[in-house]
Amino acid sequence: MKKVFAFVAVLFVAMYIYAQATLIRPPADNIVRLRWATDPNPVREAQIALFQKMNPGIEVAVDPTSGDPSKIIVQCATGTGPDVMDCGQAPMTSFVEAGILLDLTPYAKKMGFDVTQTYGAVREAISVEGTQYTFPCNVDARSIIYNKQVFDDHGVPYPKPNWTYAEFLQTCKQLRQRPSKRKRKSLVMANSGGLFLDYFMGQGGTFFDADGLHCTLDSAVGQKSMQQYHDLMYVEKAIPSPTEAAAMSSQGGWGSGGLNIFSQGQAAMLPIGRWYIVQVPNFPELKGHLGAVTYPRLTEGPAVVNCGARGAGVNVKGTHIQESLLFLKFLASPEYSRNVAEVGDALPPNPALAKTGKDLVNDMVADPAFHQPFIDAIKHARSPRYSPYMDPQLMSRWMSEFVEKVENRILTPPQAVKMVAAQVNRQIRINLERRPDLQRKFEEKTGRKYTTDWK
Repeated sequence: MKKVFAFVAVLFVAMYIYAQATLIRPPADNIVRLRWATDPNPVREAQIALFQKMNPGIEVAVDPTSGDPSKIIVQCATGTGPDVMDCGQAPMTSFVEAGILLDLTPYAKKMGFDVTQTYGAVREAISVEGTQYTFPCNVDARSIIYNKQVFDDHGVPYPKPNWTYAEFLQTCKQLRQRPSKRKRKSLVMANSGGLFLDYFMGQGGTFFDADGLHCTLDSAVGQKSMQQYHDLMYVEKAIPSPTEAAAMSSQGGWGSGGLNIFSQGQAAMLPIGRWYIVQVPNFPELKGHLGAVTYPRLTEGPAVVNCGARGAGVNVKGTHIQESLLFLKFLASPEYSRNVAEVGDALPPNPALAKTGKDLVNDMVADPAFHQPFIDAIKHARSPRYSPYMDPQLMSRWMSEFVEKVENRILTPPQAVKMVAAQVNRQIRINLERRPDLQRKFEEKTGRKYTTDWK
């Protein structure tokens, strides 16, 4: 038995020596290597190359885990997270709650990437209760992109700037009723999602009351916005129902989503951000035939849409904090914003580089008039304000589920907004009952002592 143990011990030592000898170690070249959790968009390569050129001695590698916030939270909590991480407004709030994002306040102003260096409309989307935690990689405010070929085929005039909702519905009716000269069947508008939220924000809707204690999705504006979305599908026949979209997909050739349907020339319009034109090289038949216009006005004032930012934050437990801050400084630079304009990756974070449509012309779309509506849209856009007592990702998921119930006619629009608001309000009450930290926040914000029977 002793010989067996001795043999095993010698074998273990030999295996350990072999493993150490063959272990791939990072080169001792004094280069700092950052992990950037972002989407695998091909334009990231050019953006990384530009950063590395401007910051010798720092290399950046894409970590494609940005689509899974829960995975990032676990990684950061265990010390294995990325150095820089992309997140939208809702995930950012969850990251702050989990304590994994660095408070940028002590650095942003000094290094030139504070909230004043980007659009006022997205300040809510890069901050939590007034504290900045990210800086935009890009900014997104949607407009309507249209295919001139489909409009010409049906003999319908192109949409005009500053159009009303009534004019939009009239255009939809003309596209639906006028026959195709090419004998081709086309959709009026492909559905890329988010229309209910755009309608809601565009008519002054807010998710919560001033204290953040009561959800207001069931307000008159919420009910009207959900009804408009429903009617666009089932009354105006402007966007396909889920059943119709599924039938198109099963027939082949149209793709399985609104973006694919439009890209393949099967729809006249698509509500989407400027980032769409990154797709244009894959669909050369669209080049030279795209136009854009702001959303139709839902009120007497200018068109207002929901907007957001793909923000980048710094891992508070990262080993390369200073270099990560340099990356955020890079995002605020003119060089980076020029790159965003050139590759079509939504709007550049620096407004000075997007004053007019001429600033955004590129190889995909050379017409300044196409780019101008996205600049006009961000001027009047709004970011939602969430409740400090409710996980915004959970609320966003519930909203999506109830929108789907309206799409599938499981619930009426009034039923859907009332039910989601009630569900959110129940969760706020549960969270407050379970968490002393939220009870303290309640007392700080309201000036009242917390009791379980608060109203």
